[in-house]
Amino acid sequence: MGENEAPNSGNAKAEDQQAQVRADAAVSVARSSEPERRFIDGKWMCEDGNGGFLVYDNEQWSAAEGENLREKWLAAAPHGGNPYRCVVDGVMMEWNEVSQQWLPAIEVDEDFLASYNANYGIKYDFSATEGTSAKNAESERAHEASASKKPRTHDKPKGDGWVELDETRIAAVYVSNLPNTITEDIFVELMSKCGVIQRDARTNKLKVKIYKDEDGRPKGDARCGYVKLESVDLALQILDGWNLDGNVIHVEKAKFEMKGEFDPSKKRRKLTAAQKKRFIDNQQRIFEWRPEKPRNYRPISDCTVVMKNMFTMEQMMSNATLLMDLQEQARKACERFGVVKKVVVHDNNPEGVISVTFDNVEHSDLAVRSLNGRVVDGRKIEVSIWDGKTKYTMYALYCLTLSDE
Repeated sequence: MGENEAPNSGNAKAEDQQAQVRADAAVSVARSSEPERRFIDGKWMCEDGNGGFLVYDNEQWSAAEGENLREKWLAAAPHGGNPYRCVVDGVMMEWNEVSQQWLPAIEVDEDFLASYNANYGIKYDFSATEGTSAKNAESERAHEASASKKPRTHDKPKGDGWVELDETRIAAVYVSNLPNTITEDIFVELMSKCGVIQRDARTNKLKVKIYKDEDGRPKGDARCGYVKLESVDLALQILDGWNLDGNVIHVEKAKFEMKGEFDPSKKRRKLTAAQKKRFIDNQQRIFEWRPEKPRNYRPISDCTVVMKNMFTMEQMMSNATLLMDLQEQARKACERFGVVKKVVVHDNNPEGVISVTFDNVEHSDLAVRSLNGRVVDGRKIEVSIWDGKTKYTMYALYCLTLSDE
């Protein structure tokens, strides 16, 4: 056994020595500035000086393994330049560290810029390279732009004067041959058959006008403005030829003509943004759909009960704890009829008012039927449902009473 082990140990030592030599060669190649390298099988290779080859892989030189390396080395073209560049099929390739792949190396020259600008539409200013001044070029471009620019109509200042209206957007009708007894209420009732009448954005009055003579008597014609343009067509179809108190009226689209000279003092002030928004919201609210309330619907104010003659001002002023006592007594008395949410003692009201809010109207109705007309401390109390409007807190009256005393 010992005789057989000696050769094996010798071979192992020889292999270790060869590996060490190759590693030293790799270090020397890595340290050298310009070793002879050739691009083989997609990787850079060079000779290690001992008949073998080194390959550049994973950013380091290591011993190359494979068959026919010598033939591939001789067949590859020598290249001693940048290891990150090579020629493949006549195209210069460059190693990209970001994408980790070989990409064509593009030289940025005038031909490349011309092709790039032609494809992507980027204007390149050659005036600076041809010797012309950049400032002169900018002035020429500005002059051409100003010459080609057409005057815009909305840039012209608008002077004071009459304004022409678009007749297709006027939602108003002119009514003639009306009876002399016509009134605004009758006219509004008649014109409302065809749509919602417009209201003035400032005064909130209906936009109807009955023309009158110098004595204030109707002349027989009038004007009405609608919210929707469709109401105008409907009025022409329905009301034109309508018999009103023996007069066959005539309805047509209203036409506004310019008469006299323009007076700037009579020009109405423009609406603010808030006024316009409020006006538009009110118009839209007219056409909103709202579900009808059920027949048994009752407002939330009906849940509150008002009890009067529960105390006098003399009792309230003489006893500081009476307010808390009345509040507790009223709560206990009303809890027999249902859930009590709030009890308020209006201590400054000379009518001796206490308001109690229940959970629903059934409880408040039961409390009214049970408590109304009862006698408390010799006083007949009055119990009713709150109307939702009356305020029973009377600070000013109480202060005035104290000052008079």
